Amino acid sequence: MWEGSSLPCRGRLARTFLRKERGRAPSTLRKMPFDASNTIREFLDATAAKQPAPGGGSVTALAGALSAAIGEMVLSYSVGKKDLAQHESTLRDALAELNRARSLMLELMIEDQAAFEALSAARKNAKGLGDKDAAFAIALLACIRIPQVIAATGLAMLGVCDRLARIANKHLLSDLAVCAELAMATVRCASYNVRVNLPDVSDTEERDGFDASAVESVARGSEIVRQVIPAIWKRLTDKT
Repeated sequence: MWEGSSLPCRGRLARTFLRKERGRAPSTLRKMPFDASNTIREFLDATAAKQPAPGGGSVTALAGALSAAIGEMVLSYSVGKKDLAQHESTLRDALAELNRARSLMLELMIEDQAAFEALSAARKNAKGLGDKDAAFAIALLACIRIPQVIAATGLAMLGVCDRLARIANKHLLSDLAVCAELAMATVRCASYNVRVNLPDVSDTEERDGFDASAVESVARGSEIVRQVIPAIWKRLTDKT
């Protein structure tokens, strides 16, 4: 079924299909996704409105971007400090990693909107064939792969938090906890965004594989955050 499953997901599946659909029926699709150029109020108003996108996927990606951003702030106050000089290389690597994660999350916020619109258009054209229709199958795969990438990025950010919990600037540890908790929320919400699409996957083995992967991501994230938060709290309450 998934002939395009080896293709990188980061929105290229969604963008390619969406361009084709816009060429055929431009009036049925919104002209502009919500992205980093919009104000916070504009994004919130659009999310609150009676319209399908931006929806849960975009909100999840934005939560991931916020997680990365607050983590970057922690590192900005940690890099270059004399008392943390022995960790300078680790801190700089972590800062670069979170910066990349933030950029990726903002891109995925756009890709999620494109993927949803592509799937909606494909569903109308599939004439009840579901994922037996090639265009629908590609659009459906994009709607699964994009939140999978969001979840994987959230897990990577949790890994960064785990490395930082014992070495980051002590005065920014509560912010690091926010970073970790938002990253965990990102992983959990991304798993929901994967699983909501699974009823449309007709192949049982494929569907079960996607579901197991989503469950494993949440389990792994929960394991990491259970290590990170106590480590942060221990340092916060340590008087030495």
